[in-house]
Amino acid sequence: MAELEIQPGERWGLVGRNGSGKTRLATNLAEKYGGAMVSFELEDALLEREVREDDSEFLDRVDYGRTVRELIDEASTERKNSEAVAEMLGLSARMAQGFLTLSTGERRRLMLARALVAEPDLLVLDEPFDGLDQDFRDPLRSLLMGRGLILVANRLSDLDGLVSHLACVDGGKIVLAGEREEVMRNEVFRQLMGIKRGGVRLPKRIELEVPDGPLVLMNEVTVTHGGREIISSFDWTVERGQNWKISGPNGCGKSTLVNLVTGDHPQCYSNEVTVMGMRRGSGESIWDIKRFVGIISPALHQQYRVGSTALEVVASGFFDSVGLYRQVRPTQWQIARDWLEVIGMGAWSNRGFRTLSYGQQRLLLVARALVKQPPLLVLDEPCQGLDALNRALVLEVIDRIALTGMTQILYITHEPEDRLECITHELRFLEAGFVVMSG
Repeated sequence: MAELEIQPGERWGLVGRNGSGKTRLATNLAEKYGGAMVSFELEDALLEREVREDDSEFLDRVDYGRTVRELIDEASTERKNSEAVAEMLGLSARMAQGFLTLSTGERRRLMLARALVAEPDLLVLDEPFDGLDQDFRDPLRSLLMGRGLILVANRLSDLDGLVSHLACVDGGKIVLAGEREEVMRNEVFRQLMGIKRGGVRLPKRIELEVPDGPLVLMNEVTVTHGGREIISSFDWTVERGQNWKISGPNGCGKSTLVNLVTGDHPQCYSNEVTVMGMRRGSGESIWDIKRFVGIISPALHQQYRVGSTALEVVASGFFDSVGLYRQVRPTQWQIARDWLEVIGMGAWSNRGFRTLSYGQQRLLLVARALVKQPPLLVLDEPCQGLDALNRALVLEVIDRIALTGMTQILYITHEPEDRLECITHELRFLEAGFVVMSG
């Protein structure tokens, strides 16, 4: 791949489709210019390290990983500005918490802190705003002003006021580069970044007989984690025909809430949680409920580390498994292939999941959640890492599935642009454990 020659004072944005090679180019530039990098791949690598070094079995307590303070200090050669950086990124109250107790957005802010504390001449940031709530975006933009910067972005709005130059990447090559305004007027740029798409046809659906009653029922639910109360005395009912948006700041409990629904949080069994008419802890298996639910989340993406092909990843959605371990019926294989075509990845069916870009992986996991068009779709930041075309496609498909009336949506997002027309209700967390519900 050709590289850019960055002159003093230039601040570059890198744009392109998912799989175009943006992240690889950014990584090469970080190595060439000695920049500090932040990316989802580096965050995943840190998570793998903390999980691998879990010493819970040798301790008389749960090992939640290195603390935020330790991880920030680790990235600083002189350890002189950790407190200041932590305060700028809203991490001061989390300094004693283990990495494994942090929310998705808090982990993202920690990765930014680790880059900033090293005081590099150049910051190389791959989608730094993804996963951050709105309260931290403006402060982050202020932190980035005046610094040497290479910013990879799928949303052009993320580049506003931050970059002087743009490079468009396609097929592993730089196809256009120059001053920002000049590039944005170029027809090649307009073609690459266009978002018009429509006429999606949904693949065949495998019908399920859904139990009567509310889809979700919670009564006086309380959840604690790492010594902190995340949800407190919470009541919630999701009735048929309702599609909920769940919003609030990083660390307030949004992902914890949906994990109670899917059964991926152990405290769902110590609380009164009923899903699809089945009370958690009443003798049902986790699979009895999961067969009615499709899910996409940052946590699932981090867990999906097996060596499956793209087609196998989509087909695994029929069995709610990470990887494919059961026999797939011919009808299911065909539906999975049809979904690959819907997301524009039919030609990638035999490619290994881990050889694909982060955005392509995310797109496959969205298709995995949708493949059985389940009665309940749990969508935690489904568009994270997707380019403009793929975001528009995913949102259109979700809306079309919801409009059939056979699927209800629980939707978490920090992005005002990622609007679903099907949403009927909102559950808004103001802070951890305190919510306001509105129809």
